[in-house]
Amino acid sequence: MSTTTILDYWEPGDDPTMVLRYFYFDAEAQLAALSLRQAGVPSFITSSNAQTMLPTGQGWIGLHIRERDFQQAVEILKAADMWEEVAQNEKQKNQYWVLWTLVALLGLFFIGFLIADA
Repeated sequence: MSTTTILDYWEPGDDPTMVLRYFYFDAEAQLAALSLRQAGVPSFITSSNAQTMLPTGQGWIGLHIRERDFQQAVEILKAADMWEEVAQNEKQKNQYWVLWTLVALLGLFFIGFLIADA
């Protein structure tokens, strides 16, 4: 591993991985990865380039860790004030905004279609 990168690598078959958290900004993801690295928890970041090129605000930058390091990683990010606890009902609200946006756009399309025919 290069000493100029803060990202770690381990063989895919060694340990199962998981996404610890998604970030909106690459710098924030890099800081979280650095905090983990300083505590000895290996991690890597995905989708950083895509989010930088297409800044849609979707939070696609994933910070991946080994599953066995989950509790330690959560404690590290809590200590660095980079962990957000989201209530279950808040998660459900966030899931439906795409559906409601699609319904609204389809409604506007059909209204425009009816007005054009009139």
